[in-house]
Amino acid sequence: MARAVSTVLDVALCLLLVGVAVGTLTSAIPSEGDTMTVDSDPAAHAITTETAAIPSGEGETAHATLAEHLAQAVVLNARIDGERLTESPYPASVRRTVEERTGNRVHVTARWEPYADSSLESEIEIGPAPPPTADTAATSVTVDSGMRSPTSTGSVESVAAAIAAAYVERLFPPERTRLRLVDPRTAPVTKDRYHRTARAVGTSVEWATDEASSSEANERLATRLAYRVEADLRAEYGTVGSVPVEQVGRVEIVVRRWEP
Repeated sequence: MARAVSTVLDVALCLLLVGVAVGTLTSAIPSEGDTMTVDSDPAAHAITTETAAIPSGEGETAHATLAEHLAQAVVLNARIDGERLTESPYPASVRRTVEERTGNRVHVTARWEPYADSSLESEIEIGPAPPPTADTAATSVTVDSGMRSPTSTGSVESVAAAIAAAYVERLFPPERTRLRLVDPRTAPVTKDRYHRTARAVGTSVEWATDEASSSEANERLATRLAYRVEADLRAEYGTVGSVPVEQVGRVEIVVRRWEP
């Protein structure tokens, strides 16, 4: 059992068992008496408290609450300008598990957007959409993304670099990824993930992955990604002081439930 726990903590996905902050519930269709807490919403309560063991897609199993799985899956499933940065069966496995646990007449949305109008963003939807005429209540839950939010001091360039570096490190934890690059059993799939991400941001990490240098590969990915992030920040905010850097560390989950 001790080895199993160690493996979970060290998986390449770097799934962090982070805390869940519960927001207030709001009504998608305003009506009297539909304000509830998470504890009184069965679907939201299940997502924030029930745990599951889900294969990571890289030979390990991640153990966490459903909300924590959703947070990890949505970050892993991110796209830049619509192009997915990496491929993994893990997000689809999370979708299936959450749908099985939450039942009928439930729609779950998990969204990660590090700042408004970001080219780098992700959303996962689970379950059918509520019928237009249904009385619907929505519970909002905030989950830690597992990424460090940068400080708002310094330049736009430095904040962009910090966001990019944090995201790349989340995808490819340096030491664990280096070990996977030197292991012939895991090197091919790890290289494939690196190369897909490199193509998406417009660079190459072939030399670095051949040398099993995760630090060099991560640096190249982060440098290219930072250019895109910096362009976004300058267009949207202009100055660094107005960038809502706390969004980097948050995944928003909305659970909608309705009656027939």
